[in-house]
Amino acid sequence: AAKVALAEQRFFDGVQSINAAVEAWEAKFTAAHSDLPASEKMDILRIPEEWLNKMSSKLTDAEKQVLAQMYALRAQLLAGLGAQKRAVVDIGAALMLAPDDAALLKVKEAVEAKGVEQQAAQQSKTPVTIITGFLGAGKTTLLNHILHESHGKKIAIIENEFGEVGVDEKVIKETSEEQLIEVLNGCICCTVRGDLSKALKRLRAKTSGFDGVIIETTGLADPAPVAQTFFVDEELRRYYKLDGIITVVDAKHVLEHLHEEKPEGVENECVEQVAFADRILLNKCDLVDEETIEKVYKAIRGINSNADIIRTQHSQVEPSKLINIEAFSLDKALEMDPEFLNTESEHQHDLT
Repeated sequence: AAKVALAEQRFFDGVQSINAAVEAWEAKFTAAHSDLPASEKMDILRIPEEWLNKMSSKLTDAEKQVLAQMYALRAQLLAGLGAQKRAVVDIGAALMLAPDDAALLKVKEAVEAKGVEQQAAQQSKTPVTIITGFLGAGKTTLLNHILHESHGKKIAIIENEFGEVGVDEKVIKETSEEQLIEVLNGCICCTVRGDLSKALKRLRAKTSGFDGVIIETTGLADPAPVAQTFFVDEELRRYYKLDGIITVVDAKHVLEHLHEEKPEGVENECVEQVAFADRILLNKCDLVDEETIEKVYKAIRGINSNADIIRTQHSQVEPSKLINIEAFSLDKALEMDPEFLNTESEHQHDLT
């Protein structure tokens, strides 16, 4: 199935298939050996070089050949999605098992060439920014600021309406030539992913000359499944590129949200929003003192050490710091969450 998906350029589907195949292979291998070194499930994909260093003495030649082919296939699929660094890791693992295999060396060259090709293709795609943040952080204020601002950019906005105050309809009507608004109802990260894809496809003809698309999620949205949409849907992947995840943080209340204990099996959306952010707008800084801001900085850095942090008041920031910033990296997302491309891992909201 993964080979067929690669041939048909259904890269996301192919990754799902090969991941399942490797997981099944690992389970069979583990069951057949009672004396294996300690390792976590799926380390075979998360940290393949380390896993192989531990397990290679237990592998038969036939097992090495099969595993090398699976790594090579996964590398090609990941390269097709744009996860170039991860693809290089996987083809490197394949060559650890069969260093002189001429076919694998050709795959390595193809993976490297695909990276160059992907970079060139990205330039023609419409950039998409996901704006996330907990309830009351200032997301809608940010959108209204962008709509009011005379910035000269053409921006399409997909707003997720879930009991929050919407963007200013008067502004939308007055600037309809340069602003497109699509409203979705429900939690954009789970119940309306199909609607999000449909909305983006409807907007495609209109947004080809636009500077970017902004998607506002609800305060309850985990940004990962929203971001995943741009890799699940091959048609979207051809025309749009996920440019960055912007998280708006309320400096006054974020610490209590980050430290809130959730029921078992329920994720802390605020933590997820900070973790997946490429850029963080630390908003409402005028409502707290410097000591509190330092505590917030420390808490954020404990979750996400790489995202740029921009201090704001009333969510005012130059649109150029939100659009076409080329900040999202699939490699980085996979490094933080190896299950990022797994559509089977559903999440739950705390509705209490």
